[in-house]
Amino acid sequence: MDTMIQRRSTQFNMRMDPVLKDAAEKAAADDRRSLSSLVEKLLTDYCRERGFLDTEGRLPKKGRRS
Repeated sequence: MDTMIQRRSTQFNMRMDPVLKDAAEKAAADDRRSLSSLVEKLLTDYCRERGFLDTEGRLPKKGRRS
């Protein structure tokens, strides 16, 4: 299970195609998550894989991407 430092959350609004939203809601429900939780997990995984976040969910040291 992923461990992530818990901090105060921030609100983020976005627009998406209604068909994509319906599909994402079904995917989230299949994973027993809210849509918001699914989007956060996908963004976290993406940023970690590309070195924008370290394994603890923090920004890497300045000037370095892991």
